[in-house]
Amino acid sequence: MSSGAPALEPAPALPRLPGELTVERLPSGLTVALLASPQAPLVSTALWYRAGTRDEAEGHGGTAHFLEHMMFKGSERFGPGEIDRRTQVLGGSNNAFTGHDATVYYFQLAADRWTAALEMESDRMAGLLLDPEEVESERRVILEEIAMYEDDPWDSLAQRVDAALYGPHPYGRPVLGTREELLATGVEELRSFHRRFYTPANAVLVVAGDLGEPARALAAVERAFSAASAADPGTEGRPERPPAPPRPERRGLVRIERRKGEVGRMLLSLPVPAADHPDFAPLRLATAVLGAGRSCRLYRELVDEAQLCAWAGSALADAPDPGALSVTAELVSGTEPRRVEEAVLRQLAELAATAPAAAEVERAREVLFADWTFGHERISQQGLTAGSDLTLFRAGWSEDQVRRLAEVGPEDVRRAAERHLAPAGAEGGGAGPGGVLGWSLPARVTAPGETTRKAAS
Repeated sequence: MSSGAPALEPAPALPRLPGELTVERLPSGLTVALLASPQAPLVSTALWYRAGTRDEAEGHGGTAHFLEHMMFKGSERFGPGEIDRRTQVLGGSNNAFTGHDATVYYFQLAADRWTAALEMESDRMAGLLLDPEEVESERRVILEEIAMYEDDPWDSLAQRVDAALYGPHPYGRPVLGTREELLATGVEELRSFHRRFYTPANAVLVVAGDLGEPARALAAVERAFSAASAADPGTEGRPERPPAPPRPERRGLVRIERRKGEVGRMLLSLPVPAADHPDFAPLRLATAVLGAGRSCRLYRELVDEAQLCAWAGSALADAPDPGALSVTAELVSGTEPRRVEEAVLRQLAELAATAPAAAEVERAREVLFADWTFGHERISQQGLTAGSDLTLFRAGWSEDQVRRLAEVGPEDVRRAAERHLAPAGAEGGGAGPGGVLGWSLPARVTAPGETTRKAAS
């Protein structure tokens, strides 16, 4: 007999990383993560080194990125360009990227030939050549890359905002380094960096996909890296990370203006805690309420209603040290930058003052869950996430963060916004430290707060 009470809907399943994860630490110190996910006959390997911009010697910024390039330019068994050629012959793909906290090399190959990636990774870990002519050739390539970043309105603005926000912390330094630092970095600096950080004890290898028997996959890893394990072990790599220096209190926003391009661009960066802070999950939801999807607050006001911007959004950086929440917008031609700035600061103040509606928080949560799920459809991304967890945080960290989102309510979002997102000194702002507001504007546009000059008669 029915009680008459409405049936409760089952709680939706939380997103999780597909596959079964096994983590082993080999006698050499190499951490190996096997992520069995036989959704397709593919295997992706990702080798993470705990070595990035934060580990570079004074005056040699860009060393980690420079070395990333050189890892494709010749080792004992594979000559310059041979890794790319062999990967192409095998029908696979490879790439690499450098960040402030780590450098990553990854391959994707068919499941019947994935161990070829291990041979190439092991060889350049143990026997990188660093031929002086190749070093000079690649230096020219990176100098052109630096020039491209300087010429790009968004990239050049972001570099200046980061430098002002982070100050002496490594997150404020460009990953590519400066032209002067690159010219001062040669074979010896690159070799020293490689010897110190490119060791098994300082690396995490993820093998994800259709692995077959995990024990056989682990044995293949041990065989492939035996030479690297027997090579000069260097040191244990990165020392224990010291606590991040406290950011100075700022009574208001630091403003940066750059004249670049024909379109107005705004980048506001606000300091937030490290990704393992209790406020981080509420801040992630606050970021989505503000700037995720076409129904978020910033897009609705700045694009749909006022038609001041072509697009607007926000993003939150996951980092082991305190990072930043950024708000970005590209202005429609003829828009007064002051109107966009006022609207953005008002939205931040409103979120800090009044808890968003439960439906708005739920929409933001669903957007984040959907993004996480769609972002992990590919085996390669599943492997990269597992590697990031183990290198920067701990196994299962990403899934824990997803579960944490399910526990956050509207008042949690408001409190986190009040503590971290209402810049001191801004109208309606809070008591926390200010952020950095960067503008990239055409020469003919008046920046917010700038006095318009009368033309000479």
